[in-house]
Amino acid sequence: MKAELIALSLVAKLMAASLLMSTVAMALGAFAVVSPRRAAEIWASQRLQNITPERKDSIIRWYRVLGVFLFLGGMLVAVEGVMFSEYRP
Repeated sequence: MKAELIALSLVAKLMAASLLMSTVAMALGAFAVVSPRRAAEIWASQRLQNITPERKDSIIRWYRVLGVFLFLGGMLVAVEGVMFSEYRP
């Protein structure tokens, strides 16, 4: 009985950590989708200073794509953690 309670407690903590991680991924993804230029300035400031304007536009587009994938990945992890968890406390 005590081992079951410990296992359920551990699963609940892992699910909470998974939901927290997915929330952070979704927030970063939403930020990169809404403002890819600002995200690129924050995450790759040194690289952006050393490239041509045409290449800079390409990198900014790829930051928007990265944001979409981050947001969708975070959402999938959250849905998986809530809908398909084997143990519910």
